[in-house]
Amino acid sequence: TDHPDTDQNRNPRAIIKPYSSFAPQHLKPQGLQGHATHGSPSAASSTFHENGHMQVGCSTVTPGSFPVVNRPTNKCLHVLEGLFFLTNSDGSARRCVAGDTVCLPKNWSGNWDVIETAKTLWVDVKL
Repeated sequence: TDHPDTDQNRNPRAIIKPYSSFAPQHLKPQGLQGHATHGSPSAASSTFHENGHMQVGCSTVTPGSFPVVNRPTNKCLHVLEGLFFLTNSDGSARRCVAGDTVCLPKNWSGNWDVIETAKTLWVDVKL
């Protein structure tokens, strides 16, 4: 697929983003998380690679709780900052902190409980 980081000869180039590019002023506000069950969690995000099948970016979400029902994509994220809990639909929960890697499969349902503003580097795959 066409992408600005792929030249006319279809020779892809590495995309390098310094950590400073994930500073709050470089993230686009996404607004409040819908259906919040506690607090007013809001998100901001920046996508730096997209090819029609996959997106890669960085997001932040502020403290609060919100459900996710039947994720439409597979999403893997690496926690850069913050503290949150993910609760699966079966009630099992995991604490997530900087350094953790999380995979949320397509159709995952559960709840996010963000305790400290979380910043994640993510890959979203539409398969």
